[in-house]
Amino acid sequence: MKRTIIAFIALSCLLTAQPRPGSPPMTPFQDHRRGNRLEMMKMWQLTERLALTEEQASKFFPRYNALEKELRELGTEQRELLGEMRKMMGEDKEVTDKDLKRITKKVSELEQQKIDRKQDFFEDLDDFLSPDQRARYYGFELWFKDELRRGLEERGKMRPPRKPGEWKKDMKRQKKWNNPYRW
Repeated sequence: MKRTIIAFIALSCLLTAQPRPGSPPMTPFQDHRRGNRLEMMKMWQLTERLALTEEQASKFFPRYNALEKELRELGTEQRELLGEMRKMMGEDKEVTDKDLKRITKKVSELEQQKIDRKQDFFEDLDDFLSPDQRARYYGFELWFKDELRRGLEERGKMRPPRKPGEWKKDMKRQKKWNNPYRW
């Protein structure tokens, strides 16, 4: 019962952190604030699910935050490379085989680095977490992403039906907002 209540509260926090339908895209500052709330909720869930003591949390979260920072940086590099390829395609240039191989090889290397960092982090957890806590952590990331997805799906079901043609405006706004070169 306690877990159900915690999951409900976490889901409620997530749903209130999302912009309203039809609202303009968020500014970078607003987006950063939402990300902070999401990270805080994730840390709270990690503490709860792993049943971390204060001592364990003081060792776990600095390492976890460093891992997350590294993963974000690697993800940014991947997105920049993919944006480079998208830019080449958008300029009506033909993407050469050499460019394609270079970009895909680099993106694959970055993905492998992410996997290696996660594995190293997981192996270092045995210094201060029990096997049960490590097993819970291993499944946590998948569970958390699944909960986020479910929350977003539920939010979409609650949305009022769109008016004809409204989706075109949304697509234009989204395309402008997702442009990796807007900053």
